[in-house]
Amino acid sequence: MQTSSIGRGHYRISSDYLILLAEMAFEHGISAKQLLHGSQLEESLLLQPGVLVGHESGVRCVENFCQLLPEPQLALEYGKRMTLSKHGALGYAAQYSATMTDAAIKVMRYVETRAQIFTMQRHADAEQRQLFIQPKFNSKHAAPFLVLAFLASIETICRTLVGSQGGQTASCIELSWDWPLAEQTILPHCQILSGASDNCLTWPSAALQAPLPFFDPTMEHMAEQELEMALRELQGRRNVSDQVRDLIADRLQQPLSLEQVAGKLHMSMATLNRKLKQENTSYQHLKDELRQQQARHMLRTNDLTIDQIAEQLGYSDASNFTKAFKAWTGMPPSVYRRQG
Repeated sequence: MQTSSIGRGHYRISSDYLILLAEMAFEHGISAKQLLHGSQLEESLLLQPGVLVGHESGVRCVENFCQLLPEPQLALEYGKRMTLSKHGALGYAAQYSATMTDAAIKVMRYVETRAQIFTMQRHADAEQRQLFIQPKFNSKHAAPFLVLAFLASIETICRTLVGSQGGQTASCIELSWDWPLAEQTILPHCQILSGASDNCLTWPSAALQAPLPFFDPTMEHMAEQELEMALRELQGRRNVSDQVRDLIADRLQQPLSLEQVAGKLHMSMATLNRKLKQENTSYQHLKDELRQQQARHMLRTNDLTIDQIAEQLGYSDASNFTKAFKAWTGMPPSVYRRQG
C-alpha cells in the first residue's frame, strides 16, 4: 500500500475511488480527459490502484463529474459500487471481523489510509447505531456527492455483512444539504432525507448484533497488519495541521495553549504559526473547527445541558459557548437541538 501522494491538497483519497468514478463516467460517455480536467492528474493514474491523491485534485474530478452529469442519484449508484473490495485492506479487515462493532472500530481507526477527506463519529445505544460524517473541504457539488456516496457505501456494506438477518432492515441516511433526490430504488430499504442538521447513517441496533458470517481471524489479522503499516507510514508523513488537530482533539475540555502545542511539536510558536499559515489554517481555526463538530454531535446525540456541553468543550461558561455556536451556525445551541 503506497502512502505518498500525488496531485494538490494535503488530505488524501485513494485512486481506487477515482478509478471507480472514471468507470461510471465512461458508461455515460464521459472521457477520462474530461473527468481529470484541471486536476493536475495524468490519465495513467487510472491504471494505478492504491495511490493516494491530494484531495483538491480528487475533489476537482468529482466536481467535473457532477457538472457533466448533474444527476444526484448517481451519488447513490457510486456509493453502492464501493463494495468491500474497493476499500482495499480496510474492506477486508471489516469483512473478516467477528462483529459489526469490531468492523466499525477498524473503519474508524484505519479510514485515513484510504480517505482523509471526512471527520467521522460513531454513536451507539440500545436502539440505534449511527455514523456521522462531515467533509473537511468546501465544494458545492463534490461535498454532498461524496458524503452521500460514502454513506451509501457503508449502508450497502452493512447490509452485505449482516446477511439474511438484515436483508429487510430499514436504515436511514440523512444529508445536511437540500439535494433534489427523487424517489430512489438504488438502496431499496434505505430512506434518504435531505436538509437535515447532520450527515448521518442510522441502523437499528438489533440488526447489527449477531456474529458476522465471514469471520476469519487469519485474514482479519493479515489485513490489520497491512493497515497498521500504512497508518504508521502516514503518521510519519502527516502535515503540521493534522498533528495540531490531533493534539487539540485530545484535550478539548482543557485545551492546550498555542505555546503548549508548539512545545509538543518541538518548535517555536512563530514557526508553528508560519507552518499553519502555509497550510491555509491557524491554531484558532483548528480549535474552533473541532469544537463546532463536537458541539453539533453532542447537541444531537445526548441529553447533556448546554452548561455541561460548554464545560466539556473547554468554555468558561455557557454564554461564551452560545456566542461561539451562533457565530458558527447562525442559531443558538438550544434552537439547533430542537431542530435536530
